[in-house]
Formats: sequence, C-alpha cells, structure tokens
Amino acid sequence: MSGADSEPAEGVPAVPAYVERRENCPRYVFGGGVWIVLADQAQTSGNIANIESIYRRGGGLPRLVHEREAEMAYVISGRLRVRIADEAETTAGPGAMVFVPRGVARRFTADVDETRVYHGFVPAGFEQLLADHGDRTESMAVPVGDAPFDPVTAATYGIRVVPD
Repeated sequence: MSGADSEPAEGVPAVPAYVERRENCPRYVFGGGVWIVLADQAQTSGNIANIESIYRRGGGLPRLVHEREAEMAYVISGRLRVRIADEAETTAGPGAMVFVPRGVARRFTADVDETRVYHGFVPAGFEQLLADHGDRTESMAVPVGDAPFDPVTAATYGIRVVPD
C-alpha cells in the first residue's frame, strides 16, 4: 500500500496533483457547443481528458466512433438523446452516466437548451482536436454560429463519422 508521499508504482507515470476551477480552463466553440477542457493530456500524463460540454437543443456531434479513446459521459443538467452502436435511441437526464468503449459508434444530441455533460476520455487526446480546430472563447454561452465539425479533420484524431 502506498502513502501520499510514496513513489508511484513501477511503470506508472508520476502526475502532479492540482486543483483548477472550470472558469479558468480553456473553452472552445466546436461542433455545436462550448467545450471546457478541465484537464488535458499534459496535465494527466496522457491518462485522461476531462471535458465539460454545453449544448443548445439539437446540438451535438454527428454519430461517430472514437478509435483511440473510450468515453464516459455524465449528464450534469438538461437531457441527451443517446444512441450507442445499433441500439435504439434512449434519453439520459441529470445524473445519468453513459459509457462508450473505444471503437463503438455513438451519437449524443441535446434534447433541451443548456444541456451540460461531463466527459472523460481514456486515454487523453480528444481535447487536442478542440484546441487545434475549435474557436477559443471566453464565454460559457453557446453561440448560434460555431466552428463546424469536419469529418476529414476529425479522422486525423482517430474519430470516424458513421451513418445513422
């Protein structure tokens, strides 16, 4: 058993602990929403990316597959329509957690305005797409116009758009 001051286990990268307020985290307008990068690959030694997304009704990325990351999505507020693999669409409200393994198709669509979702991507990496191709913003409000989601660009980050 290791204590707070002990060395990490062999093969486990040392990751400095930190506390950050979401208001201080980088925000990007991308793919129909505002994405707040709470922790990126540099902060977690590539272990996980923690991101909050905020959408208007109808917002969300197209049906896609993350080839490199598994995704966990936790609905903070609002409501999502969720489709995973070939399953029927379902609804996820506040407190619902959705897990999508790497390589499995998924689509999340906001069913109401101000739908807020916490995402965990393992390993980290998805956040780099936001930083490279999103529009940096200081606002938490979802604008009407935004940086579009380009499937060709997304493919270079291991994201494949699939037909509904």
